[in-house]
Parts: sequence; structure tokens; C-alpha cells
Amino acid sequence: MERQSYRTNQTNPNGLIQMILIDIFSYLGRMHPLVVHLPIGFLVLAAIFDLLTYKSKYAFLKPAVPLTLLLGGISATIACVMGWLLSQTGDYDYLTLRNHKYTGISVAVVSFIFYGLKSLFAQRIFKLSDKAFSGLLLAQMCLLSYSGHQGGNLTHGTDYLILEQLTTTQKVKPSSLKEAKVFEDLVLPVLENKCQQCHQHGKKKGDLLLISYQDLLKGGKNGPSIVLGSSAKSELFRRVTLPSEHKEFMPTDGKPALTPDEIALLKWWLDEGKGAENLSFMAVPNHEKMTAMASGILGIAGAILPQDNTQIQTFVNPDIPKKVDEKAVQNAINGGFNIRFMNHTPVMLDVSFINKKETPNLALLAPIAKNIVWLNLNQLNLSNKVGSSIALMSNLEKLRLEKNNISDGIASDLTGLQHLNSLNLNETQVSNLTVNELKKLKSLQHIYVWRTKVLETQRNDTNAHALKIVSK
Repeated sequence: MERQSYRTNQTNPNGLIQMILIDIFSYLGRMHPLVVHLPIGFLVLAAIFDLLTYKSKYAFLKPAVPLTLLLGGISATIACVMGWLLSQTGDYDYLTLRNHKYTGISVAVVSFIFYGLKSLFAQRIFKLSDKAFSGLLLAQMCLLSYSGHQGGNLTHGTDYLILEQLTTTQKVKPSSLKEAKVFEDLVLPVLENKCQQCHQHGKKKGDLLLISYQDLLKGGKNGPSIVLGSSAKSELFRRVTLPSEHKEFMPTDGKPALTPDEIALLKWWLDEGKGAENLSFMAVPNHEKMTAMASGILGIAGAILPQDNTQIQTFVNPDIPKKVDEKAVQNAINGGFNIRFMNHTPVMLDVSFINKKETPNLALLAPIAKNIVWLNLNQLNLSNKVGSSIALMSNLEKLRLEKNNISDGIASDLTGLQHLNSLNLNETQVSNLTVNELKKLKSLQHIYVWRTKVLETQRNDTNAHALKIVSK
């Protein structure tokens, strides 16, 4: 049923009530995976109690068996109702759904029958031996396992327990972007996380599978999912970029939508990568703008690009180069640096090194030194030797050197940074000598000296250009 606007429902109270009921039933259906574990627990517990009663010291558990079966039957019935409601909201594989449905109903019915067999009335008519009853409970466990397996097929796909899946080793992620394949290493993981729950073996909404590249080309009821070279003509891209309230929006049923970065990745692959299957990341035009997304998916150091330019200050230092050596940026990334492009014209970089167990090779930053505006080198066990490399970054505005083995000798290298406005020297060995030397920098507005040798009187002092010395 298509969604209707609230305005339409206002003029049609019956339609509004109908929509509310549909939403309630859909919500109850989604609770099936939660509720279905109750009958499993009760029925397994009943079987365990029954087996324990064969030992005399556990004979007191015998009256608990029929009660547990009754609770299992009631909760199984509730789970069946919710399962039926859930089945109305998705395109599930018919045979798998049928098997799960009927075996689930059978589990509920059998639970009530077994409860009845243990009643006093039934035992007067038909006396069932304990061993026979235990055998029936064992058969019910087999039925319960089969039904649960079919439910797993609906949720995870019919191949989730095949030997090939169980023995397949996890694919090793590329260690650098040079080794990455766009579809296999970047696009496919997005589809696995956001799309395959509804488009897999056992649950093919719209007759669409999204497991392999060939599935994308084959498509579903609406034809191919992608058109090579055109995101605008690709049905998959259209669906994921529709308004969330649209009836054709994907993913459906409140599942997590693709993030703006993931949508940008998909568009870039389709338009500039022409939707090719075995295309390497570095071979796609304008690959540098996707470095952040790719690095995040692969879990490696990389460049992070801004969502927009709102964070860039109105004043831009004219000394910052309008271009950057892209090869040098990539070399720095391969060396463990994280690089965020703050702006593109001119090219302004935010550089950090977050692996505290390694020592950064600052020589890798020399070719891009004048593009670096923010630099974070905190807690890396660095000495005053880093000063010569930092001195090359003449356009640096923010610098973090806290928690390093740095002393007053660093000041001579920092006084040449005429654009520096924020400096963090917390938990270093600097003293009043460094602060007095840095007062020469008219651009410097904040210097952080918590847990240093800077005296309290110096911390409370300010110079003519309103330098704020922060000790907390």
C-alpha cells in the first residue's frame, strides 16, 4: 500500500485509522526476531528438565515440564503471529518462508499437545511412558532446530551455513590505496552493510540480489541496478537518494540509510569510474577526493575531505600554495599520516599522526610543508629535533606538541611561524624562556602550558597583542 500524506489522512479519518493500524502491525512484526527466542528457551528448558528427572535427586522437576511446555506453546503462538505480520512487509523466498511458517506453527501446536499429554485427564485415558515422552520431546527439538534454521535462511540468506561459507577465510583488506579495487574493496562493503539484508538469497525484495557485480548488472523487476557511466540513469542510485519518506526509498523499514559519503562514493564510482568491476582506486579520475572515504572503509591512514567549506575562515593566507604535490600527499599517507583537505583553492591541509607506537617520519611532509595549516603531533615521544621540520611549515596556524619530550630549545624554530595563532605545549619541559621568546609572534593568540615549568606569574601575564597563556 502506498504511503499517503498526513494532509490526505486529515480529510479521510478512516484512511488515517487504517494507516495507524498498518504501522502498528508492521511494528509488531519487526518484534518477531526478539519474541521468537522465548519459545526456544522454554522448550529447550522443558527438554532439559525432562532429562534431569531420570536422576532421582532431580525428580522434583517433573511437574515443571508440562508448565514449561505450556509457556513455550503460548510464546510460540505469539511468535507465529508476529512472524506472519513480518512476512507481509517483505519479499521473502516463497519456499523458505513456507517451510519456516509451517514448522513454526507445528512447534506451537505440538507444545500444546505435549502439555495435554501430561495432564491428569489425558493420563487416565492414555498412559504414555516416560521414555516415549522423552523421545517425543527430542523429536520436537529437531523440529524446532529445523524451523530456526529456516528462519536463519530468511534473515542471513540460504547459504549462511553452507560448508563453503564456513570454511571461507576473511578477505585481507589492502594495506594501501594503491592496492585497493573500487568495487570489491569499497563499494561492495557498503552494499553488504546497507543493502544485502533485504537483497540476498532467501530474501530478494523486487527480485533483486546485491551480492555480486553480476547481480547489479542483472538487476530485478525494474531492470539493471546500475548503468555504467551514469549514476543519474542507475536505478540503485536513484533509490538510495530519494527522500526517506518516499515509497521507493532504499533501504526500507527504517534500516540505516547510506551516509552522504557512501552516496558520494557510489556516484563517483558510477560516473568517473564508469561502474567498472576490476578498477583500481588510483586509476579513477579525481580519486584524491575520495581518499577519506576509502581510507575509512579499509581502516588505513588517509586524507579526510571537508563536507563543505563552511569551516574555512573568510581570510585565507595568500602565501598558501594553490596546488599541492599529490604524490607527496600519498607518500605521507602511506607513511602513517592522516591528512584532511580543509580547502582546495588554495590547498590547506590538516595533518596528524595518531599511531602512538610509531615515530613519524617528518621528512615526508617537507614537499607539502607550505600547505600545512594545522599540525597535530601530540604524545609521540618527540624531542626538540622536530623543530627544524616544523620551521618549514611557514603557513602553520595551529600546532599541537603536548606530551612530548620538548624543552626551551624548540622556541627558536617556532618564532619563524608568522601565522601561528594556537600552540599547545601542555605536559612538556618548556619554561618562561619559551613563552617570552614566543611573545614575539604577533599572530599567536593562545599558548597552552599546563603541567610545564612556566611560572604562575607568567601564566597570568598577557602581552600587547593579547596573548592568552592557558594553564588549565
